[in-house]
Amino acid sequence: MKSLPLRTLFCSICLTLIFTALLYAADIGYQGTHILTHGALEDVAKAFQKKYGIRVFVKGGGCADGIAVVVRDKHEMGGICCPLNPDKASKFNLIQQKVAVDIKAVIINTKNKINNLTLKQVSDIHNGLITNWKQVGGRDKPIALIYRDHCRDMDEPVRKVLGIKGAVAKKAIIVKTDKEVVEYVERFPDAIGIAPRIFAQDSKVKMINIDGIAPTPENTEKGLYSLKGDLYIITKGTPAGNTKKFIEFVLSDEGQAIIGKGFARVR
Repeated sequence: MKSLPLRTLFCSICLTLIFTALLYAADIGYQGTHILTHGALEDVAKAFQKKYGIRVFVKGGGCADGIAVVVRDKHEMGGICCPLNPDKASKFNLIQQKVAVDIKAVIINTKNKINNLTLKQVSDIHNGLITNWKQVGGRDKPIALIYRDHCRDMDEPVRKVLGIKGAVAKKAIIVKTDKEVVEYVERFPDAIGIAPRIFAQDSKVKMINIDGIAPTPENTEKGLYSLKGDLYIITKGTPAGNTKKFIEFVLSDEGQAIIGKGFARVR
């Protein structure tokens, strides 16, 4: 087995030391869904520290990470993009607090002239009932469905809204991250996928309307845009002390103003 180059090993050690220093310098910690982390919570933590002088360690990851760090008492808070399974919540005394609503954008390649699909059409594409763009008013080309399959043991919002039970369309390209969904759609002219608006808006893809409604925070807050998913901060037991103070800040007008830049607010 080849050993790591000295420079690579040195950089790895440095990064580990930096993360460790940040962790121990913080008063409270959070890890979880990258959607909430990079979409708002990093900025919320900075605003919170500026106002109260309380330092919050914030790190991204997935729902599994968000649950694990809280269950193992590694951090006070975790982040999830799918609601907790009631049995798991009860077993580990986990409490979830909804803090934002993620906007799930349907994205296509910029060369595709389609600007709108119905929710039924999006559902049919994912369930393998629509397989060619000409079936929805586009050109005669097979649809390349890019699908992020995750949180299979949880009530994942995209599967729920689109009525996906079991596997998606047989020829779908299954990926592990939202970044991969966006990258595939950027590269392939006949691709379609669903990704958080916060990642799609800064990429070279087209976000299309669903039933004539644009995927915006305003439309989502009004209940007009239906492809969405709640984002939660979870704790072990009722939050107290600085953890409670931070969650209250996230839900305050100041915190929700930051949330509202990329997500639909909950208050």
